[in-house]
Amino acid sequence: MNNQRVSQRDIAAKAGVHFTTVSLALRNSPNLPEETRLRIQKIAEEMGYRPDPMLSALQAYRKTVRTAIHAGTIAWIIFASLQFKTYFSAARQRCEELGYHLEEFSLSNLSPKRLSSILKARNIQGLLIAPHSRNRGHLNFDWDNFSAVTFGYTLSRPRLHVITNAHYSSARMAVRALRKYGYRRIGFFTSHLCDERTDQNFTSGYLAEQRRFSPEDQIPIIIVDDKQPWSQYLKDFRHWYKKYRPDAVLAHYSSTTTIFEDLHIPYEECGLAQLAMDARTTHPCAGVDQNDNLIGRSAVDFLVGMIHRNERGVPEPPLRILVEGKWIEGNTVFHQNLKPKKSKTRRPHK
Repeated sequence: MNNQRVSQRDIAAKAGVHFTTVSLALRNSPNLPEETRLRIQKIAEEMGYRPDPMLSALQAYRKTVRTAIHAGTIAWIIFASLQFKTYFSAARQRCEELGYHLEEFSLSNLSPKRLSSILKARNIQGLLIAPHSRNRGHLNFDWDNFSAVTFGYTLSRPRLHVITNAHYSSARMAVRALRKYGYRRIGFFTSHLCDERTDQNFTSGYLAEQRRFSPEDQIPIIIVDDKQPWSQYLKDFRHWYKKYRPDAVLAHYSSTTTIFEDLHIPYEECGLAQLAMDARTTHPCAGVDQNDNLIGRSAVDFLVGMIHRNERGVPEPPLRILVEGKWIEGNTVFHQNLKPKKSKTRRPHK
């Protein structure tokens, strides 16, 4: 039995080409005619060629240690004025490490058709698409010319590769963290807009964990209308809070801390954890860091891989790349066995 590994030089000899041509063909390089690529790939398959994992690892290592040369430009596409600065700064740093320049393009002053023509004229093939300014957004491009990755679930058409936080796992992790603190009646608070932007994954994770609660500790989710005035937010939350008396609230709503302050609810009475910790805030709230920096960097790595593999167009099927978050301690939750017990005769807040 011959166990000798088939090399690219072996394939080149059979195909009658230089071994560098084989290397390009096996990497789906657009610099080769499609007929040549397919012919060489077929010969490689027939010969039983398999990449050498040690050689691949060495090549990857060399790419990381050598000074990156300019490999091209990647487009960062935003809608309206939404910036998502953490994603952008992390993606830009990773682009620089790999030899790419990340350039921002805004659809607030360019039509999709015009932007598409600009990108093609400049031979920009890679697109990082920031979250859409509204839910169920659409973007009409000549997608056959581009490799694209989008952040989150707000772009509903076309269905591209998605990278985002593992919202479902984050919610379950947060509930379990609160249970370790001793909280038992854990409520969930969000808005319709926030719920849709995460494809209901936060609420799903919370409900999966709530099934483990005893029946008397299960509290209905409160989902508020984003378009209502602030006074109605307070009224809705106050009514829910007085009716169900949670001893902790898990929230995916950025103004929850303000609601607690306006209703004079002390954290010693009701703990609070946020599911989307904002890196720009100075409030020492407990909750989940969604790992936005890693999301931005991973999006670039995946996109550059698509560019190298010559993967263009709308993928079938699209992939979801989920990045795990991490629990952050804060001054809004307390170990229940280390603080005074709450009075059972306490009057609810007015």
